[in-house]
Amino acid sequence: MSVHLYGIVPADASLPSDVRGRQTDPIRTVRHGSLAAIVSDVDPDAKIGREDLLAHAHVLEAFVEDSTVLPMRFGVLLGSDDEVAEQVLQAREERLLTLLKEFDGLQQLTIKAVHDEQEVLRVLVAENPQVRAFRDSVAAGGESYQAKLELGRMVAGGIEQIEQADAAYLIDQLAPLARDIRIEDQAKRKYVLDAALLVSRDDRAQVDAAIARIGRELPPRLRLRFVGPQPAYAFIDAALEGEPVWD
Repeated sequence: MSVHLYGIVPADASLPSDVRGRQTDPIRTVRHGSLAAIVSDVDPDAKIGREDLLAHAHVLEAFVEDSTVLPMRFGVLLGSDDEVAEQVLQAREERLLTLLKEFDGLQQLTIKAVHDEQEVLRVLVAENPQVRAFRDSVAAGGESYQAKLELGRMVAGGIEQIEQADAAYLIDQLAPLARDIRIEDQAKRKYVLDAALLVSRDDRAQVDAAIARIGRELPPRLRLRFVGPQPAYAFIDAALEGEPVWD
């Protein structure tokens, strides 16, 4: 057997009840000084499936309800609890304590905004006379194949402009709710907006209510997907970039 690492918490963090780790094994903490590592036993030769990834995330999200968590990337295995204490907690004690203090009481909320494609097309045609006229001409059979391609380019460009405007509006609405905000690069993301908000646990009720209000007030073409609380993945990953244990 090997020991799977989920993340780092303060040594006095409580184990969440009724939470199992990978391969349905019970989780435990390995302590060193003021630090604790969340771990469970795993069979290192077992095939890794989606349920393993979900279990890893579920354990971390159960802890973050009441504790500050430094999440470990999936797949970090060591040979024993002693190795965890020595190679992770003791070896990086000062850095980990600094990060726990820096992120004390902070959680991540992940916001994804998606478009209803048909509604976006309806808005584009209604608000852009040039696209509307071109579309009608093509539909009547009065345009060439090249013209149809040009219509496609016009539609794609119009949709991109709507996406950019909607993303900018959402950022303006969401940023004041958070201590910090990270926006996924537009070239990489699959959504109108993919944002991580860093918020205080103490502010969660107000932030949740504000996000719900923003969602209700959006035009029909836009929908928000809201996940949280989570460990501050996007912010801690940036802080830990280059740390051997997280690579």
